[in-house]
Amino acid sequence: MGKDQRGTLAPWTYLSSEFFDLESSLFKNHWMLVGHISELDKPGDFVTFDAVGERAVVIVDEQNQLRGFHNVCRHRGAKLLDGSGHCKHRINCPFHGWSYKLDGTLASLPLPETFSNINKEEFGLPPIKVEQWHGLVFINFDADSQSLAEHLQSVEAEVAPYNIANMQPIIDKYDELKPYNWKVIHDIDNEGYHVPVGHPSLQQLYGQSYEDRIESGIPISDATINEKPAQLWSVRNYQKLLPEIDHLPAHRQKSWWYIGLFPNTVIALYPDMVEFYMTVPVTVDSTRYIGRAYALPTADRKIKACRYLNLRINGITEREDESFVYDMQEGMRSSAFPEPELSSTEQGVLHFHQKIQQSFPVTTLRSEPAPGTLVDVNSTLANVNKKTG
Repeated sequence: MGKDQRGTLAPWTYLSSEFFDLESSLFKNHWMLVGHISELDKPGDFVTFDAVGERAVVIVDEQNQLRGFHNVCRHRGAKLLDGSGHCKHRINCPFHGWSYKLDGTLASLPLPETFSNINKEEFGLPPIKVEQWHGLVFINFDADSQSLAEHLQSVEAEVAPYNIANMQPIIDKYDELKPYNWKVIHDIDNEGYHVPVGHPSLQQLYGQSYEDRIESGIPISDATINEKPAQLWSVRNYQKLLPEIDHLPAHRQKSWWYIGLFPNTVIALYPDMVEFYMTVPVTVDSTRYIGRAYALPTADRKIKACRYLNLRINGITEREDESFVYDMQEGMRSSAFPEPELSSTEQGVLHFHQKIQQSFPVTTLRSEPAPGTLVDVNSTLANVNKKTG
């Protein structure tokens, strides 16, 4: 690609607490994946989601509609619900006993006569946008955000045959705290240049056909399983056992492919199952890494064996990436950390960096602004871009 690497992020953007506070807003105005429709089957079923200082709950109301609310009591800000589960007819605050209907309206409060000017209609739970996409449930704290379905329209037809809405979880949800900046994880994940050397299992599985591309603004990674039998046991047996999947078109029978949803989510689609994994930043150098796998119910022993092997291959891959991510994070602290020299197969990294720069023009600077000035510098650059754009 040559030496002009404009658009890549400088190391300071991964190490600056001041920038971390600014970039956290990305997670308040983009779609966040909170669960699967199988967890929200009947009125009162709920899931919760916490990120960058916000708390959300998605619940099924009495009309079997999904509702999203800030998970904050209107009285003193207590958390109303935790984790996932079921509540009967009312959302009850565990602190002072304020009670809300499943549609978010205030139902009752203890000792109402001790309050002045309490109008129940004005004290309902603040709503949050919620949208189901092929059984995956998302929220967005930005009321003016684009519809998720519109955003993902370019991949709609390819995803539909997987029938994700009728899947069930096949592993417990994992939620692990990782000791590095959230962006480093995606820098590794957004390119396949490291697959031949860094991931022998994936290289033997699909390395001959792997490609990354941007399709209508959506990062796509796509590969077809190699016909040549692999040397590694898990991969070789996965190739051998994978049967024809009735509901998938011919070109997806042997396909492993991935959809990126900026800023933090990847949906992975395999013939035998589907999974998601995503990051949620906690501090500048700590990140929650969350994911789960789903599949259609089946009695087919070959498919069940393939799912076991699939999870085994991905577990190996995750452990390999763990080392790369940690080493890259540490390398950014070095005075010798290089200006990036990107391969044409690493354009997903460039796309990810440029998306961040579009939101925060201060990240186009190679050096960090002076302490206490970052927000003002970012505002100044944003105004300049508006005038020149």
